[in-house]
Amino acid sequence: MTQQHAALIDKICRSFCNGDAEDANDLRQDILLNLWRGWKRWKPYHKPITWVWRVAMNTAISWRRARQRRIEMVPIENSDMPEDRGNQDAISNLYSLISRLPAPDQRLLQLYIDGWTGQEIAVMLQTSASNITTRIGRIKEKLRDLEQQENHE
Repeated sequence: MTQQHAALIDKICRSFCNGDAEDANDLRQDILLNLWRGWKRWKPYHKPITWVWRVAMNTAISWRRARQRRIEMVPIENSDMPEDRGNQDAISNLYSLISRLPAPDQRLLQLYIDGWTGQEIAVMLQTSASNITTRIGRIKEKLRDLEQQENHE
């Protein structure tokens, strides 16, 4: 790779990572990996700098999209419970039941509890609103089943 190619890649990384050196380094590695993987598809009639630019830009765009999709999730704990509720025992029991659910269900339910609409959650998780509604309904059923099991023990 020439200095011209390296400078182009560095410029793209800096512009997509807003000055974060660690992110820029990660993106640079992704770009270099994609260049290496795609080398056999390069056609000699393309200018190398144009091909490098295209691969770097497509990689950077995909990298940014993937980073925007990630949702920072915080585990559900009793310390997250609102203090102004009257029936703390019921809330504590609910959070205890939620903690027994699989992690993906816990994360989805946390978004729902935090007040996100089904449509907003669907956009975040890149699925349909009807899928989210169905999943939340099934999670509620699981919680009812867990509560019944707990009451019979």
